[in-house]
Amino acid sequence: MITEAVAQSIPKVSLHCHLLGSVPAETAVQLTRRSGIAIPGDPDAHTVYDSAAYEDLGEFLSVYDLIGAALQHRDDYRRITYESLTVFGSEHTVWYREIFVSPQPSPLPYATALAGILDGMRDAQSDTGIESRIIVAIHREHTVAEAVSLVQEVIDHRIDEVVGIGLDYQEILGPPAPFAPAYALAEQAGLHRTAHSESGPPDHIEVILDQLRCSRIDHGYHVVTDPAITQRCVDEQVPFTCTPVSSDIGRYSGSGDGSHRRIAQMVDAGLKVCIDSDDPPMFGTDPTNDYVAVGTALGYHIPQLAAFTANAIDACWLDDTDKARLRQRLTTWMQTTGSDL
Repeated sequence: MITEAVAQSIPKVSLHCHLLGSVPAETAVQLTRRSGIAIPGDPDAHTVYDSAAYEDLGEFLSVYDLIGAALQHRDDYRRITYESLTVFGSEHTVWYREIFVSPQPSPLPYATALAGILDGMRDAQSDTGIESRIIVAIHREHTVAEAVSLVQEVIDHRIDEVVGIGLDYQEILGPPAPFAPAYALAEQAGLHRTAHSESGPPDHIEVILDQLRCSRIDHGYHVVTDPAITQRCVDEQVPFTCTPVSSDIGRYSGSGDGSHRRIAQMVDAGLKVCIDSDDPPMFGTDPTNDYVAVGTALGYHIPQLAAFTANAIDACWLDDTDKARLRQRLTTWMQTTGSDL
């Protein structure tokens, strides 16, 4: 069993963590009550997040959206960004994070929200050294026209810190193919692209690669149910950003029993797997706990867990110089443990 102390010490690169899903419970209660946003049952900090209910993705997203609606000031975004990058980031040896930002639930203009996020990113880096960038996420349950409009807004307010776009919310209600126009616009603007595919069918993987022209897949556990698509992704070294704890609770990873068998199958097949924590406080987890969970269930120790970090460095959207710097930091850390990647 991998210990919590060892798992916490392993350097991490975070490519699948949502800003609205990383609001500490106390902050969520304070912000919603201040803003007059009613969460059913008027929960306190001990009960606001009920991960047992999140087998229903819609139940989880309803709370997620209420927290988003409570973000009504620039400083709200600064606060939650700072806390996400520290409480659920640097305190768990996360060196770098690409933050999924869903701007839709908040009443704030995109530019105002973006300014607050940048405030939090800069404060967190100044205080802890953690680096970060932004992925703006399309709400796939909304219209394609809204998706195109959001991408255009990202382009109109383009800054270096916004490196790409994503596609989230319920895949069953928003299959990927219709969003090709929004993704084409993002590609023309030089934005990187990824998309969630947590529940399939497996051919959505090929849609995401061929029609949305994404360079990585978020979740994607069902890839292993199709040998041909699996082999293609192995051959092309497509990265998959997996989230063991949240996906197991929601049964998206095909188990629901803590075995994390789909992740094991992906690793055994030679797929390029990265490990992250998705919406940590909402699912009762954190970056350390996700490494403990997958390490304990699958018998992985430092070399394999650090290999997930190496995969994430390869998959991230920093430039080659910054990637090389992170690889050297990871190699140096491995040498201090007497391990090899």
